[in-house]
Amino acid sequence: MKKFSILVLFAATLFACSENKEQTTKKKDNGIIETHPVHGNVMQASFKVWGNCETCQDNIVTAARIKGLTFCSWDTGTKVCTVTYDSRETTVDAIQKAIAEAGYDNSGYKGSDKAYADLAPCCQYDRKK
Repeated sequence: MKKFSILVLFAATLFACSENKEQTTKKKDNGIIETHPVHGNVMQASFKVWGNCETCQDNIVTAARIKGLTFCSWDTGTKVCTVTYDSRETTVDAIQKAIAEAGYDNSGYKGSDKAYADLAPCCQYDRKK
């Protein structure tokens, strides 16, 4: 009976967690693909960032390193950047802006023409007009 009670409690907890994630996952106007709480004030978000190669990957991750960021990863194939951050110290908007300032257009901001021109030739992706 004790094992059954533990199993029921585990199943209820798992169900509650999956329900919460579905409620907090949203598509937003600033191009965020997904956002959800991780723990306390720590949030995770995903959004598109244009680039081409592993050098772009290094540049994007470096540009995102602003106060409050705890993790950043950019996938060269999908062009999706996933960030984890402390919502008391920064926002997805601020992270997207920092990445754009490095010359990488993203679903929230477009980088300046000068920042784009300063990228290495291999990093100059086809920009949307």
